[in-house]
Amino acid sequence: MQGVDIQHLLVVDPACGYELVGLPHPPKDPTCFSELVAVLGPGREVDPAGPPLRTPGHVVHRVRGRSAGCSSSVPQELAPLVSAALQQERGGPIPAARAAWCRQGWSAVTAAWVDEILEQRGAHRTGRSTVMKSWGLSHVERIPTSAGVRYLKASSALFAHESATTAWLAGLAPALVPGVLAVDEARACMLMDALPAAEPAQTVGQERVATCTAMAQLQVAVAGRDEELHATGAPERGLASTGRELADMLRTGITAGQLDGRRHRELKDGLDRALGLLDELAACGLPDVLVHGDLYPANVVVAAGGAVVFDWSDACVGHPVLDLAHLCAVRPRTARPELDWNAPWVQAYLEPWREGCAESTLRRALELADVADLAFQAVTYHRIQASLEPDARQGQDLTGATLRALNALVDNLPAR
Repeated sequence: MQGVDIQHLLVVDPACGYELVGLPHPPKDPTCFSELVAVLGPGREVDPAGPPLRTPGHVVHRVRGRSAGCSSSVPQELAPLVSAALQQERGGPIPAARAAWCRQGWSAVTAAWVDEILEQRGAHRTGRSTVMKSWGLSHVERIPTSAGVRYLKASSALFAHESATTAWLAGLAPALVPGVLAVDEARACMLMDALPAAEPAQTVGQERVATCTAMAQLQVAVAGRDEELHATGAPERGLASTGRELADMLRTGITAGQLDGRRHRELKDGLDRALGLLDELAACGLPDVLVHGDLYPANVVVAAGGAVVFDWSDACVGHPVLDLAHLCAVRPRTARPELDWNAPWVQAYLEPWREGCAESTLRRALELADVADLAFQAVTYHRIQASLEPDARQGQDLTGATLRALNALVDNLPAR
């Protein structure tokens, strides 16, 4: 099909070279490792070996493990990619930003740590681990054990605080955050309980109410404990620092080569106004609190006992209303989110702030919530782009994601 890159899977075998396998179609989600390696059939144990390598018309995904039969030749157009991958596997230089789980030896050392934790808890593995997701930012494995399914999650250097932050939150509010069995801060990974089963037939409104209630309870639980939260590694990402990063992004050419002159001027003028609105939101007086940073349905399970919020990689100390805007946003962000003051989920989220805060102040903060969220997301995408090794940036369209967030921010500013 014209315009679709041909996909390949390179299995690098330390014992006998490599195996090159054609993929029948592009993976629906390149971060879904189990989908990517399904072509190898059941029983093959392979580990991530690095981000995909690209040449015009071709993508080579690479893994490490035993091959079913080593390839003796490689198409000429793929030879540079295969050669580069093999050179790295055989001791050649590796980018400093390469994810830890793609490096030789990580899987064995981490598996031994998991087994030690399980043994301490009187449990053991009952089957092979399955790598569910693996890319430059995170790595997730499903581990069947005698005590039930457990999950291993490792995070990149950018989100290295996630394990410690999640464990701390689970200790404060165990009903609202996944249980954490152990944390290895040196490797930025954690062993977690499985998430509870989701309640069936939940409406969007019911899910939002449950999620907003849980986040309100979490913010109350963490209130006044900023130093403890920061001690887990969670960064400060208030409105002032977000505004400074936005201004720096535009000044250092984030839009260079991406927009025509007229649109660049519109974006600059719009961002100048957005920065003023962030100052106005800060003046509302709501204190910075625990922020999830990526609160949307895929990171929440609404179970019989209420919502459980997970994936705390973006957790930080920031303005309280931005999570509400992110949860309620319609994607793609071509319109302002559904933040009706009278909506029950809005009322549930704002409940902790009613005492000591005028309704008019809360209403204005609600009007400006989308500005805070989109500014936050644009900065996050920019940070992710900078954190990844060059090969990992290709195909992620993070520059495009940053620009889409900036465009949505400028195009949906609230009325003056």
